[in-house]
Amino acid sequence: MGMIIGIITGAVLGVMLLLISIILIWISKRKQEESRYAIWILVAGFIALITSGSNALRYFL
Repeated sequence: MGMIIGIITGAVLGVMLLLISIILIWISKRKQEESRYAIWILVAGFIALITSGSNALRYFL
């Protein structure tokens, strides 16, 4: 059961980071500024989703 919690937590964290980064990118585009933090948050979200998917494949296969 512990591995499933890690998979769910990673997926939720990844989706939350992606949503936050999309909102930050949208706000920075409206202000016509560049936001490096939003890009780093986007990368972290993708890495969290990839890690969660890798753990899910390892658990279910």
